[in-house]
Amino acid sequence: MAVVCVSTLWLPTATVTAESVADAEYPPVRAGQQVVVKLFGAGVGTLDSYGSGVLISKNGHVLTVWNHLVNTGFLRAVVPDGRRFRISVVGTNLEHDVAILKLATHEDETFDFIDWKTTVDVLPGDSVLAFSNMFHVATGNEPVSVVHGVVACTVPLNAGLGRWTFPVKSPVYVLDAITNNSGAAGGLLTSASGEPIGMLGREIRHRDTDMWVNYAVPLQILQPAIAAILDGRRFESTPSMDDDKSVLSDRQLTAGFGITLLPSIVETTPAYIDRIITDSVADAAGLRRGDLVLIVGDDVVRSTSDLRKRLSGFRRGQPITVTVNRNGKLEAIVLRAP
Repeated sequence: MAVVCVSTLWLPTATVTAESVADAEYPPVRAGQQVVVKLFGAGVGTLDSYGSGVLISKNGHVLTVWNHLVNTGFLRAVVPDGRRFRISVVGTNLEHDVAILKLATHEDETFDFIDWKTTVDVLPGDSVLAFSNMFHVATGNEPVSVVHGVVACTVPLNAGLGRWTFPVKSPVYVLDAITNNSGAAGGLLTSASGEPIGMLGREIRHRDTDMWVNYAVPLQILQPAIAAILDGRRFESTPSMDDDKSVLSDRQLTAGFGITLLPSIVETTPAYIDRIITDSVADAAGLRRGDLVLIVGDDVVRSTSDLRKRLSGFRRGQPITVTVNRNGKLEAIVLRAP
């Protein structure tokens, strides 16, 4: 695949200027700020307690990344006019790193939203606008931040953070704009004229250069997963290289760590601990029955199988930081790999 990159130093962006972006009356800016919500949840370690999401239905469905905020169970949303809502998780998709949430609204409440089914194509050099609650700037009815830039490349992204690897295999928009900021993940990318074109990604580094990457996942790529989640269907993911990694069996997990999980009835069964073996590694570390495992090291745990995969990657004697939800509070517990 040919990769073309451009820089704002060489390409004029007459369609939109920094002055027009700063103008609150500029229609694309005003429209974009009306569909981005501020998300607040539980931060863990160096992970933020806030993020961004995009309204995708008049009934309050919200598109965002599938990160630790979604998994902790403490999420609240603030809509553009300052109202606050509890949130439920409608569904998630690992392959697209996407989650769909739903605001707990009254029947007669409606919201401005983007048409996620209709998007436009953009090319390297096209002007774009990025909307998000970066740096926790907006907490009430303050407008979210907007950044002006251009699409630098459209290319598959080999990136991640720590042991977590970016799962999307399709090409993404690499941006000549600073969007790799705390709280920006899940924000909206639009064309200069305001058409929705993508969802802003996480704070991650490129595997080859170790540089932070500013990127957005095209809505065209996300459309099948969004449709499946909203329709209550299971999205059929394509096999990935991660499926070939060794995974601890339930028996190995109990024999080695002293942990028995709730039965994995469905693929996304949460990693609840059902039993701790006395005098085991888990018992010595302080894990308890009823703990919900959310994070192992720097990796978010989304299911029982995910936990068994994460724990299989540690060497004997290596310290493992396991973050759990215990009675509504987050606890970080360190155990040693057996």
